[in-house]
This record gives sequence, C-alpha cells and structure tokens, in this order.
Amino acid sequence: MLQRSGLQKWRVGLYSRAMVTVFAAFLILAGVLKMGWSAYWLLTGLALIHYAFIWIVSPRAGVWLDWVNLIVDVTMTIVLLQLSGRTGSPLNILVYVWMFAMVTLNVRRGNTPALFLIAVVGLFALAVGGLGGEAWGSYMGVHTLGIGLFVFTSLTLMDERRSNQLDPLTGALNRKAGLELLFEKMQRREAFDLAFVDLKNFKSVNDVYGHAVGDEVLCRMARRLASCVREQDLVIRFGGDEFLVVAPHRILSSRLRCAFAAPIATSGGPVSLAGDVGVVSWDGGTDDLETLLNQADVEMYRMKYTEIREDR
Repeated sequence: MLQRSGLQKWRVGLYSRAMVTVFAAFLILAGVLKMGWSAYWLLTGLALIHYAFIWIVSPRAGVWLDWVNLIVDVTMTIVLLQLSGRTGSPLNILVYVWMFAMVTLNVRRGNTPALFLIAVVGLFALAVGGLGGEAWGSYMGVHTLGIGLFVFTSLTLMDERRSNQLDPLTGALNRKAGLELLFEKMQRREAFDLAFVDLKNFKSVNDVYGHAVGDEVLCRMARRLASCVREQDLVIRFGGDEFLVVAPHRILSSRLRCAFAAPIATSGGPVSLAGDVGVVSWDGGTDDLETLLNQADVEMYRMKYTEIREDR
C-alpha cells in the first residue's frame, strides 16, 4: 500500500532529464539549436553528475533534495536558453514543461503559494535565459501572459482536485487522499504525531436522535478536530466514526482534548460525545504506513480498555 522508496520517487525525474539531454542532441544535429558541441558535452557531463548524485542520495533524502534540484534545474535551464538562442531559443518550452511537472508532482493539496513560487521561478528563468536576445521586451510580454494563463488553469484544476480529496459529508480529507498525503510526509522525513480517533457510542446517537443528527455530529466533530491543529496538518475521515489526525510532535494529545470538552450543538439538541484517542509518534524509523496505522489503532484500543477497567 503506497510503498515507494526515495529512489522510485526520483526515478521519473531522472528519466525526464535524460530525455531532455537526448532531445537536445537531436535538435543540434537538425540545426534547430545553435549550440556548439563542446558546450553540449560540458552540460551533459554536469547533468550526468547531477543524475548520479540523485541516484545515490535519493533513497534517504528529505525535502532538501527538492531545493537542490530546483536550483540545478533553473540554472541549467538558464544556461541552455543562453547557449541556444536566448529569446529565439525553442527550448523555452522546457520552462512550461518543468512548471507543469512541478505542479503535478509537488502541489498535492492545492498549495497556492507553491504554485505562485513555481510560476515566479519559471518567469525568472525565461527572463534571465533570454537576456541579451532580440525583442526581449515583447518576448517577456508574451511569456508573462503565458505564465499567467498557466497559473489560472492550474488554480482551476487544483480547486477541482481539492474537492475530489474531501469527504463529501464532513469536509475532512477522504481516506485515499489523506493516506497519500500522510505517506508523502513520511517520504519527506517530517516527524509527526498520528492520532487514531474513534467516537464513543456513536451508534447510540443515530439510534436516539436519528441519522440526520448523526451526520451533523460527524460534520461538527470534523471541524472541531481541524480547529485543534494547524491548517497545514491533516484531518482524515478514516471510515464511519473514525478519524485520523496528523500534527507535529508533542502537541496533539493535549490539543485533541478540546474537541470533546463541550456538547455538540445539533438540530436535535446538544449531544455530548467522547472519543477514544490513540496517539503514536513517527520520527523516520520506518516507511511502512500500514504498520504505523496498526500501531495507532492498537494504542486507541489500549486507551479504550484502560478506561473501561478504570470505570469498573
């Protein structure tokens, strides 16, 4: 389930960079690119060093590899544009391909600031790569418009993707999207606490008040859980009356107590609800998401039966 190594994550990037290297050689042979072979072989050698670096470090790399590759990609793009015709270079299409790939691979939750950062970096690469070429002003006007259209289209698609990630009843992340994002956190080696939340005696709420009120309780509980953590943290409807909450170390257990502190206002009157909460910490020890979920589930049941024994 969602098992992929750091090397597998970056393999697509390696293939795409290799394709650009080969494609550039064909363009030079066809006379489309006005680049000398000495410059091409120098850039190819640097690219191979970069490929080898990714291959070696990616199985254990964190988010810092994203930034290294960003710097290398932008620098290589600027150099390619400068060496292949500046404003007249056919390789400026690479900037748009790069932006599309970055949005597709990295902007998983409709991250608007990341989208605008990608667009600004792309425009910067085009500006510096075309500097010194003919009609630079009109060249920048066209590409500014092009990147503006790219941002508008991406925002529309991201909004559609965001709606597909949400549970239609509660507005929390649905199980599939939430687990994908959780696994990505593990791949980036972001330490976190994971809480498995099971609403106590929720069936009795449906029996006493009806399913419509039960749905209200689930919706309001999802909002309460979200209010206990930061906007960038995860609240996932795992199934039925079960939720997963993911937040930074050492803050989750105390913050989740507020979710059950007061009755929930519904159309059928206030409903008091408690929850069994099992919290486990992840600090990079394993990439096995299934094992982590089982640990949280076991911890939740341990808390549930501890309270049952104490009540006796």
